[in-house]
Amino acid sequence: MRTNVDHATAHPVSDATVFGRDDAPGIAQLAEDLLAFIPVYYNGNRTLVVTSQGIFYLPWRCQWVKTNVLQHFAISQRDLRRACEQDLNLSLFTPLVITSAKVVYAPMKVREPISRNDGAHGYFRIDAIRSADSISSTATRLGIGDIASIDILMPRPKVLTRVHEARSSLILQEARNVPYPSL
Repeated sequence: MRTNVDHATAHPVSDATVFGRDDAPGIAQLAEDLLAFIPVYYNGNRTLVVTSQGIFYLPWRCQWVKTNVLQHFAISQRDLRRACEQDLNLSLFTPLVITSAKVVYAPMKVREPISRNDGAHGYFRIDAIRSADSISSTATRLGIGDIASIDILMPRPKVLTRVHEARSSLILQEARNVPYPSL
């Protein structure tokens, strides 16, 4: 059942389509065009999805979306994390690198966690980020293509660091797929 978020809702995007479990598009339909996916609260945990076609809400948690995107591209989350630990010395907030599509998503804090193990980080495709404007000493507004502006609860230098780490991770992951020359 599709509904719209009404204007009275304290929610990031008004008038966005809210999908139910029965009519939500599958990850296979979204994976190639996914610009950002962000955890939100709207009648429970949902995911705000930004694609080049628009913005909508999926009925699943952001972690579920992340796991299924990686499965769609046949990527092991554990192996990806280990590679980031080896290459960049990152064990937390590792970027999602999809070398087959030459795409990488940087993790950014988008909300304050309500409880322990509450997902507070969204994932943003770095080639879709058009601007990163500081709106306070602890917040940054990201422009995602011509589609959306999302407020990040991180200072601008930290946002730029995450984007650079993600870019470096993509470069290093691509280098892993190139065989070393034999001597």
